[in-house]
Amino acid sequence: MKQARWRFVITTLVLTLLYLAIQRAWMWGALQLGRSGYTVNNPVQLYAKDAKIVAEQSRQRESRLSPQAAQNVFELGLAYGYVNQWLGGYGTQAPALMRVLERPVAAWMQRMATLGEELGIGPLERLPMRTGEDFLKLNQRIEDDEGGAAGRVEQATSPRLRHLFLLGTHVGIELAALESAKRLTPIPPSALIGKHATLAGVDETHWRPLARLASGRQPEALAAYREAIRRLEQSLRRDG
Repeated sequence: MKQARWRFVITTLVLTLLYLAIQRAWMWGALQLGRSGYTVNNPVQLYAKDAKIVAEQSRQRESRLSPQAAQNVFELGLAYGYVNQWLGGYGTQAPALMRVLERPVAAWMQRMATLGEELGIGPLERLPMRTGEDFLKLNQRIEDDEGGAAGRVEQATSPRLRHLFLLGTHVGIELAALESAKRLTPIPPSALIGKHATLAGVDETHWRPLARLASGRQPEALAAYREAIRRLEQSLRRDG
C-alpha cells in the first residue's frame, strides 16, 4: 500500500514536470516565431489583388495631394500609435496628473497635432482607457477604427493612405512598447503590419524588418527597429 502511494506521488510529480517542460518549450517556440515575424499566410500573396484595387481607387485622389502626403500620413500614424501605447498604460487619471505623464511624449503629441493640421484632418484624440482590457486590446481597437481616426485620414487623403496610416499606428505602438520595456520584449503584430503595408503598396523589403525583431536583447532590438523605421520613412520621401 505504501509503495503504491509513493509510485502515485512520483508519477504525478514526473507528469507535472513534463507538462511544465512542454509548456515552457511551447512558449519559447511561440516567442521565437513571433520575433521572426512569422505569419500563417504571406501578406504579399494574400492581399495582392486587394492592393491593386486600393491603388486604383486612390490614384486620382492622390494626384491632388502634396508629394509629402504619404510620408506625413505614415508619421501621423506613428505618432498616434506611439502616444496611445505610451499613455494608455496609465489608464484614466486626473487631468493634473495626466499633464505630468504627458511630458515625456510632448514632442510626439505636438507632431501629431501639426501633421493632423497639415493633412486637413484636424486634431486626433487618443483612445480612452477605462479598463486594463482597453489597453491590452489597443491594436485591435485601432484596427476597428474606434474613434474614427483612420476614416478621417481616408476622407482627407485616399484609401491607400488609410492603410499607410494604420501601418504607422501599429509600428508606433511597437516602438513605444520597445522603448518602455524593461526585460520582456514586446512582439510586433506581424500580420497586421504585413497586411496594411501590402495594401499601402509598401515594398516588402521595407516592411519586413518592422514585422520582426532583431536578435539580441532589448537595446539591440530597439536600435534595429528604429533604423527600420528610418529606412521606411526615407523610402516614402524618395517615392513622394
